Amino acid sequence: MPGTVRGKVRYNVLDLSVKPEDRGLFSGPAHKYSEDIEVDLYDPASTPGIVQGPEGLDVQGFTYVKHQSALDVDEWLHGENPEEAYVKEVEELVQQVTGAKKVVVNHLGIRKRLAANNQDPKFYRKAGDKHDQAVQKLTKKESAWGEFTSHPQLSGKQDAGLEPARFAHCDYTLQGLKRTARYCRKDITAAAQEALDAEDRHGDAKRYAAYSVWRPLKPIKRDPLAVADWRTTDKSTLQPIEYRATSNVVDKGEYMLEQYTQSPEAKNTAQRWYCMANQTPEDVLILKFADTASEKEARIAAHCAHCSPMLNGVDNEEPRMSVEARVLAFW
Repeated sequence: MPGTVRGKVRYNVLDLSVKPEDRGLFSGPAHKYSEDIEVDLYDPASTPGIVQGPEGLDVQGFTYVKHQSALDVDEWLHGENPEEAYVKEVEELVQQVTGAKKVVVNHLGIRKRLAANNQDPKFYRKAGDKHDQAVQKLTKKESAWGEFTSHPQLSGKQDAGLEPARFAHCDYTLQGLKRTARYCRKDITAAAQEALDAEDRHGDAKRYAAYSVWRPLKPIKRDPLAVADWRTTDKSTLQPIEYRATSNVVDKGEYMLEQYTQSPEAKNTAQRWYCMANQTPEDVLILKFADTASEKEARIAAHCAHCSPMLNGVDNEEPRMSVEARVLAFW
């Protein structure tokens, strides 16, 4: 098929011997082992059956939209508080694409490192480490975007920021979404209050969902983001795991978030992966983490597994630079 390339997707077998409470904030568990499986990466623009535009979010769990940001890469690396302007852009974009009445950015992060820690399946962050201490300081300052607040990452250093995530995963389960709406931040809980009250009454709660808005800061040459068609993803291959996340709602200052990691059994399924070639900063990928509407209607995509696949012949290219905004949308 034209536009199809080959890449390796990593699937992990989890090591659950370390409890979530003993891992660092936002740290998933180590892995017993990983399998790197070569797959076709289909062109989302030319593959039959992939729905373009906003409807794609509810059909296959992702879509690409054209959007010009007011910020360029230099402003991200050297500007003052670029996240302030970008958060407004993202909230307006997601509101326009989804039709949601209210959109709130939950986390914001920049990635401009090589996937070094991803090479070690035993790696996980320990509770109380330097990362924990830095995140807790930000939380005490009532930082709006938790772990992914960009100030400590936009230092201009090559090793600042986050790494591409090699392994196939989805950052929220439906339970993770519901916990985030209740426990993450006061402004999120306020936006969700009507739906949460209805849930408590076991009534007909209004819809809310979580998305990732993923934008390259430069044209992508290596470590792209690949997304899996929800319709082709075998749900039995997705294992839920808990990890610690910051909160300014509960007294403890943190709650247990939940996400999915995809197991190597997926290699024996018909899962199809998609990746836009030569993605530019104007090619914005929106993918779904979780959606309460999927509880009521089976046809609505519940989530979208994703990862940064390994491509051949790109080792000499500079590290991928991208910014991710995680958002909650309320109808």
